[in-house]
Amino acid sequence: MAPSVLITGGAGAIGRAVAESFAGDGWEVHLLDLAPDLEAIAGRLGARALRADVTDPAALAGAVAGVPALDVLVTAVGTWPQLLIDELSFEEWNRQIAINLSSVYLSVKCLLPALRAARGCVVNFASAAALVGHETMIAYCTAKAGVIGLTRALAVALGPEGIRVNSVLPGALDTPSNEALPPEILQDAQRARALRRAGTAQDLVGATRFLASSGAEFVTGQSIVVDGGLHFL
Repeated sequence: MAPSVLITGGAGAIGRAVAESFAGDGWEVHLLDLAPDLEAIAGRLGARALRADVTDPAALAGAVAGVPALDVLVTAVGTWPQLLIDELSFEEWNRQIAINLSSVYLSVKCLLPALRAARGCVVNFASAAALVGHETMIAYCTAKAGVIGLTRALAVALGPEGIRVNSVLPGALDTPSNEALPPEILQDAQRARALRRAGTAQDLVGATRFLASSGAEFVTGQSIVVDGGLHFL
């Protein structure tokens, strides 16, 4: 039987790139998202489409109830509106924390029986923004820092059961979801990178596949930064 992977945010640029890689190697792929084109994307990949709000515990549990065993869970949901502190309402703060952080907890919680059945592993997408901060992404940076902490805590909690939990930290990417970012942010990020180019969703596939592989069977609680050398310059 083919190994299985479930990707939350599977219709987004990162989720789709990761899904294409797994599908190309014959994995059974589940894509969970609310995007209008979810079914079309899943159809092209021969994947199963699961439609649910990752911040709704009941809806999420219902959507994944038919997944009996899971080798890999990838959480790739994210939203990052550009708001200064004076513009950031408490309601928007809570919304971003729910989508960017609480959804990771809920996804692992709902899929824990399936992960236990396969002694699977988890790869969470955090962000290099959690390491450096940004004045217009306060809630996002905070939430993604929380994902790093959650990853480490889950690694300790689930390690005795053989379930590994790691995270990938992308920098700013050249993806459709970042088209709304001010051009100066993307330009500054590109100039600041050691590699002097914009990152793409495809650049994240290698780290994800490594963390999901047997080659990383003694790696857990770790965060791999994939940002072209942005955060340390």
